[in-house]
Amino acid sequence: MNKVIVVSNLERSKKLGVRLSKAKIQLAAIMPLDIKSFDPDKFDDQLLLQLDGFRARFSDYQDLLGQVMFKLVCQVDQDETPAVVLSTRERQQLMAKKRLIDIEVWQTLREIRNSFTHDYPDQHEEKAMILNQAWLAVDSLLAMGQAIEAYLEKVVAE
Repeated sequence: MNKVIVVSNLERSKKLGVRLSKAKIQLAAIMPLDIKSFDPDKFDDQLLLQLDGFRARFSDYQDLLGQVMFKLVCQVDQDETPAVVLSTRERQQLMAKKRLIDIEVWQTLREIRNSFTHDYPDQHEEKAMILNQAWLAVDSLLAMGQAIEAYLEKVVAE
């Protein structure tokens, strides 16, 4: 395994995790949202940008972990090689076996991320509900990311 690639992706993951943490802090005063009264058309541009930033960072971090970091862990441990390509489910099972993720929580995070990709133009309650789910789950996402980062840092140090 190329340590330069691992280090580069570790840095990328840490930066995105920090940005997601900052987005969470910026929204602390208004979260969780009141589902019944949530109307983004009544928010100022700054608040909308903060909500969009949180949503994008949550999705980006979840994607990075699932698509890049899981694969790196499998490759450094030689569970995955050019000759043996694992499915997404197999990678998730290995991450759980290494105690880096909880599969049920990961699936919930993935569902939240997927919900963000659908547009709900006039369904304000649906938007608020998804943002609240992400808000409540963000610490779990960050913890999984930190566990994966720590695991890969040990590999790089060897």
